[in-house]
Amino acid sequence: MNDYLVVSFCLLLVSLLLFVLGRIRVLNDKVYIPVWLSSFIFAGFYGLQVGRPVVIQWLGFPDRINHLLFYDYGNGLLGLLPLSLAMVLIGKYLLNIDYQEQWSGTTRFKLVSLKYGLISGLLLAAVPLLLMAASGHTFTYKIDVYRYSVNGVTNLYEELICRGLLLACCVKYWTKLWAVVWTSVVFGLAHGVTEKSVGIALGAGLMAWAVLKAKSLWAGWTSHQLTDTLVDTFLP
Repeated sequence: MNDYLVVSFCLLLVSLLLFVLGRIRVLNDKVYIPVWLSSFIFAGFYGLQVGRPVVIQWLGFPDRINHLLFYDYGNGLLGLLPLSLAMVLIGKYLLNIDYQEQWSGTTRFKLVSLKYGLISGLLLAAVPLLLMAASGHTFTYKIDVYRYSVNGVTNLYEELICRGLLLACCVKYWTKLWAVVWTSVVFGLAHGVTEKSVGIALGAGLMAWAVLKAKSLWAGWTSHQLTDTLVDTFLP
């Protein structure tokens, strides 16, 4: 817990320092905004580990409710809500980036989002399933509506955090390629520093591609949700 507190505090200081240096024009917007937002994101993820037990103890809910709200399948229904809202509000009121631009074009769910979301989601889900099939794994399946439902909410939070404002700013100040690379690395590291993070980062690149092709964050959410649903169903 103390380690999380120290890391979160340090990242918050870095984020604040970058913001101040950017505002007084010591740093160029191209440098400070994407890196500042990334530092803020990591501070939020680590801060969640610190604040979650305190909030849970204060609320005094039963364990089942606590898991639903703060732990299950991507930090529960409320775990990442503050950070995702903070990113949206920072974009709107500090950086003057409207909601449509934060979503890479439109906040409406259109067929093109479904199209690119399905393409990338099927490709991403196929990789682990084919690898398991090649190793001789015998597939079973498990329908878990509860898990799918919670994932639907938590996946939207993760999209807003890593492929919402951050992706839009990286595209604005860098190139689309570097925007995809940077946000993918951030997304991978947000899931921990392990071998698994490399695979997650590579998959995140395909999700970012879907968002940019469809010009909507909904494409990333569709891809994210479909991937999780297929993998969770056939590799429970």
